[in-house]
Amino acid sequence: MKRITTDELRTMTDREGLILQGCGGELSEWVNGINELLTQEGILQNGDAFKEVFAFEHNGCTNLLFPMENVDLHMGKLAIWRLQSHSAFGGTWLSDYLPNRLGVSMDEQPTQQDSGLEMKQSY
Repeated sequence: MKRITTDELRTMTDREGLILQGCGGELSEWVNGINELLTQEGILQNGDAFKEVFAFEHNGCTNLLFPMENVDLHMGKLAIWRLQSHSAFGGTWLSDYLPNRLGVSMDEQPTQQDSGLEMKQSY
């Protein structure tokens, strides 16, 4: 798991992922528990798991981003699970979080130079 800033998160307009909001305690336990839960629900397929997970702080909450690249997922089941578990986990899509929580315009694609996490978007 890697900790990132909201400025780094703002550069991820070309990605999609699941964000869980308000994660407290040991974050690795959250990652392991979500991987186990999504496996049991048939969402993570063929023994796959979220390996690359990012933690970030926003409005006093610790949040986890589970990027969907290179993960064998059943997207329909994940979408239903996210809706059903929203009250427990505050789950939202990265593509919803960026414009609605951080005010990022999703119409602007990051430049090739900005696509790395080390690059920060300027305002």
